Order: sequence, then C-alpha cells, then structure tokens
Amino acid sequence: MKKNKKWLWVIIGLVLIFVTGNTSQAEESESDIGYHIQAMIPKNQLDKEKSYFDLRMKPGEKQTIEFAISNTSEEESEYEVAVNQAYTNAQGFIDYSEPKKSKLVKYAIEDIAEVEKSVKVAPRSVKKVPIKLTMPKESFDGQILSGIQVIKKGKKESSKITNSYGYVLGLKLTETDKAVKRDIKLKKIEPAVSFGKTSVVVELENPTMDSIGHLKYDVKITDEKTEETIKETTYGGDMQMAPTSSYRLAIDWDNKSLKKGNYKLHLIVSDAKDNKWEFNEKFEITSEDAKKVNDLTVTEDNQKDFPYLWIIIGVIVLVLVIGIIIYVRKKKNSANNKKSKSKKKKKKSSK
Repeated sequence: MKKNKKWLWVIIGLVLIFVTGNTSQAEESESDIGYHIQAMIPKNQLDKEKSYFDLRMKPGEKQTIEFAISNTSEEESEYEVAVNQAYTNAQGFIDYSEPKKSKLVKYAIEDIAEVEKSVKVAPRSVKKVPIKLTMPKESFDGQILSGIQVIKKGKKESSKITNSYGYVLGLKLTETDKAVKRDIKLKKIEPAVSFGKTSVVVELENPTMDSIGHLKYDVKITDEKTEETIKETTYGGDMQMAPTSSYRLAIDWDNKSLKKGNYKLHLIVSDAKDNKWEFNEKFEITSEDAKKVNDLTVTEDNQKDFPYLWIIIGVIVLVLVIGIIIYVRKKKNSANNKKSKSKKKKKKSSK
C-alpha cells in the first residue's frame, strides 16, 4: 500500500508539472526577448574573428573589459549579470548556465572577475557593462574558461510564473601557447537514478586546465562471477569536458531493475586527437543500493507489481475534466443569475 501511495503522488506531481510547464512555455513563446548583448573586443584578443572574449593575459595583470547590453524594448529593463565557471553538465557538454563550484578548480573565476550583479538599461538604448579582471599572481598553462551570463528580469504574472530570458558570452583567459597533456581519471562507480531511470554512474574527472572535445565512451559491464555481458553500449562522439571538472557518465539500465551483485566495468574514453583512456574496474551493487534506486524509478519489474497504474492516471484525468466542467457551469450559472436580476429590476422600474 505504501508503494502504491508513493506512485499516486508521483503521478499527481507529473500531471501538475505538465499543466504548469505548458503554461510557462506558452507565455515565453508569446513574449519578445527585447535585448541582446555584445562583447567589446579589446586589443589583447587572440582571435579577432571570435564574438566572445579570447584574451591573452599576464600573471597578476589587471584589466577592465566591457560588453554591451542593447535594450530594444519600449520600457526600462533590469538584467542580472554573473560570470560563471565552465563545468560539464549532466548531458556531457560544457556549460556556463549555473554557478558551480568544484574542488578541482585551481583558479576560481569569482576570484578573478568582478561585475555588477544587477544592471538597468533605459528603453531603446545601449549600456556598456565593465568587468574588472585580476589575474592570479602565478603563471599557468592551459585556460580559465567561463561565461558571462545575462538574464533579463521578467515580470511576475498573476499565476506567479516569472519569465526570464538569458544569454551567455564566453570568457576565455590564457597566458601561454604551451600544450597541456590531456588526462581523464575515474573516481568512483555507483548505482543511481539518472534522468528518472535506473542506471550505474561512473564519475570521471578532467584534472587539467584544458577543455576536451569530441569525446566518445565505449562501455561494457559484465557479471564478475559468470562473465555474462550485462550492458554494452557507446555514448557520444562529440561530447565534452570542461577544464578541471567532473562528469557523471550515466549508464542507462534499459528500464530494468538493478540487481545486487559484483560487476566489472570496461570503459574506453577517446577523443579526436587519438588520446585514449582505458579503465577496468570492479564494483558492487548491494541489495540496499538496488532497492533504493529501484523504488525511485518505474521499471519493467515494478510496473508488473503495479498493474493499475493506468487506472490511477485515468482517474486523475477524469477528476481534472470534471473540475473544469463544474467551473464552467458555475460561471454560466453566475452569468444567468446576474441577467435575471437585472431583468427584475427593469420590470420594477417600469411599474
């Protein structure tokens, strides 16, 4: 019964997300973003053809760079500004859209770049926003990779949904042209829920100050005792890792329940520069870990234990439909009552 109740609340949550999600998307599609941003390229830009900042710096150097916010709307707008360190997102690509902190990062961009957190721009005008850069005193090879994120503050609607629209402008800082030897390390393997599914997650690290692109992951998992192949697949070919970042490679268990046991992982990671990293690691899935992950996901096995899943979905949809019908009828009755009252008042006045 507890398990059934849990699934009931999960389904109700999904229905609510579906309804509110559609509302948000509709509002966004009907709105004009009304602004854009542009880098003011300085003299120390390495590649003048790039539209983002690609700057050659010196140890301890201080420099103020600028980017412009063009407000093309008819009203004053306010923008949130942040400079975020590059990280590797859950999909396996370099991202700047969230402020992330990592123990691997030697030079945090928050210690290097200083910018106003909020900027107001008058209607139909352009404002230059300065960013003060202070480089680390010690020299380094490789790159400090980050993104300047600009988000227009949206208006709060009666539905309490706030719309916001953002841009990201790259900021890359280097001091030398010396090539950094690429490296990838495997830190741990664990069962987990990934993208709502049962999976085994392999945590990988790029400890170097160099971004790695065109990554491919060849995976094979076998039962340690029987040597039976449990999972064999390939991910990517064009995936990435940000400098000094970690990536949780989620190996999808094909909608099946995890089972306790001892397993072996054979993983080959390769890039377009003929670099290859090969890992052979043993790992264990305990009964406790398996149960914890399986209970949080919908798998082929627990769907059999819950055959009336679609009945509950149907009941929820039916309740929503009935609620809408009742609401519409009340509206109509209210309008009819108002009309009848106004007619009675007219008759009395005519007498």
